Amino acid sequence: MTGPGTGTGASRGRAGPRLGASRQHDILALLSRGQAVAVAEIAGQLGVSAETVRRDIRALQEAGLLRRVHGGAMPGGTVDLAARRPVAERLDLARAAKQRAAEAALPLFAKGMTVFLGGSSTMLILAGLLAGRDLGLSVTTNMIDIATLLAARPGCQVSLLGGTLKPETHTLVGPEVLRALDRRVFDLAVCGTSALHPQHGALGPSDWHAALGDSLAARAARLAVVADAQKFLRSDAHQVYPLASLHAVASDAAPPAPMADALAAADVLLYLPTEDAVSRQKSSTACAKAAGSSSGR
Repeated sequence: MTGPGTGTGASRGRAGPRLGASRQHDILALLSRGQAVAVAEIAGQLGVSAETVRRDIRALQEAGLLRRVHGGAMPGGTVDLAARRPVAERLDLARAAKQRAAEAALPLFAKGMTVFLGGSSTMLILAGLLAGRDLGLSVTTNMIDIATLLAARPGCQVSLLGGTLKPETHTLVGPEVLRALDRRVFDLAVCGTSALHPQHGALGPSDWHAALGDSLAARAARLAVVADAQKFLRSDAHQVYPLASLHAVASDAAPPAPMADALAAADVLLYLPTEDAVSRQKSSTACAKAAGSSSGR
């Protein structure tokens, strides 16, 4: 096969020419490891020329999605590198903010609901709060810690999805998880996120997060994201949920204006840890939705 730097194969991968947007998406995915990546490595991975990679890097830097460095690129400052750290370490990062965001999410849950809880440090804190409430939830999760915590709660029925164990996050991942989800439906699916962007919505560091998001969007009547306010206006490599697919976002503090405007335009409810659990930003819509059924978008 023609090498990445020679002949007509310089602009072709195994499946033929790559569209620019798809190629740039792949570059961001390589950077999602949180480290600088050399132009030569990117070119070899994608099967394109070094000059093509340099053009893509320039375009992505202009969009604020990465930083050019000598001989390569590294994640932009808006990427939350903490999302790549083991969950045990992340639990103590911004712990108070995560606690408040989790508290803000509690009004999303009603007695007897069938729910999915994603795996993250913030979601583990939320599970701890739910364990202290008598809601009789039927919970499905792919995080071992959440399953263990809630299974000890009388009246809470817990299903742990099977799959490949990811030690850093204590979660089960892979096609087995997605196949199991295909046989289930949920009143509510709640997940954490590494970033919330006004244009791209809830983002994650890997294509696994995107695949899980697609599956949950098809199986849940309502989707919600729980994230501390540091995640607003950040970016990451993969779109998990566009804003239009979300029912609600719960956070510890109000988002900055660009994010607040985007949530309002997408008709996403904003739950905050205040006396009024739903942000006044969309008060009339929020009240109507909170009192309505759990039907999705």
